[in-house]
Amino acid sequence: NKMYDLENVIRRIFQRVEQHPELIDDLHRFMDYYLPTTLKLVEAYAEFDQISAPGEEILKAKAEIENTLDTINQAFSELLNNLFQDTVFDVTTDAQVLKTMLAREGLMQEMEFATDKRKS
Repeated sequence: NKMYDLENVIRRIFQRVEQHPELIDDLHRFMDYYLPTTLKLVEAYAEFDQISAPGEEILKAKAEIENTLDTINQAFSELLNNLFQDTVFDVTTDAQVLKTMLAREGLMQEMEFATDKRKS
């Protein structure tokens, strides 16, 4: 499940950057260090998993990798959320400005009244 979650969040990060290439600058450390190191850990885990009678050190290493995958998944999910930060800010600001303009022009009450009439 951890590997599936990892693959999913990485895919979503790349999809977001594909849709918004201006975000590529935010991924230098991800591409240069985090992703290659994560791949190294995953490959080591797969290699250790093939050992039919693993020793204590290999079992400890596998457990450490499993715990680290939890941290990686959480960090990569946070990175994905950060890639949406500008969009969230823009949308929230637009929504607030629109509500303010509608209220200033008296359209909010009319819209609420029109909605209430339709319910009757």
